[in-house]
Amino acid sequence: MRQGLGLVPGLAIVALALATSVPARADGTVFRAQGCGDKIFVTSSTGYSILSGIGGAGVADKDELVGTVDGIGHTQLYDRTKGFNFSAEIEERRLSREDVLPRIAISCRGENANALTNGTVVRADGCGNRIFVSTPQGYAVLDRLAGGVIGKDDQVSGDFNKPGRATLKDKQTGSELTVFVEDFMLSQAAANRKMATLCNATR
Repeated sequence: MRQGLGLVPGLAIVALALATSVPARADGTVFRAQGCGDKIFVTSSTGYSILSGIGGAGVADKDELVGTVDGIGHTQLYDRTKGFNFSAEIEERRLSREDVLPRIAISCRGENANALTNGTVVRADGCGNRIFVSTPQGYAVLDRLAGGVIGKDDQVSGDFNKPGRATLKDKQTGSELTVFVEDFMLSQAAANRKMATLCNATR
């Protein structure tokens, strides 16, 4: 009896070793697929991943994926939203939002290279050269390089839906500003955090 009980600790150690040796699987959600060719950009608990070689699989934005999206090399995935399996190559993994947005702008530019976006200025006063704009795609943080005065609630349009230099037109005054797009497609919570960091406390 004592001999049988003596095996239990050893078996427990072996079982623990086997469990810890199995790589953790990170499921994900498609952050961007539309207009990106055979690439998809996936977000998971470990960050953003870039997957390629999906061909005409039919994966779409916001699809939920089951399988490893943050590994290295080839992976097999199941699209839980659409109900099919597909394979892909993981090009990059564990990227931050700041890392992945410029890559999306380059890979998916065929869809929106010449597209303009519209928005409303939500904060400019007390932020130095920073301008915060609410758009249908999220919030944009712009650094004014040149141009006239702009104020809260002004309606603006321009090509500030991708990183880099852009032109902003104020519909109220008709003036044009040259800006540098520091960030875009931010959630309201993320934009508020940036305002708290970059702007004066008083509005």
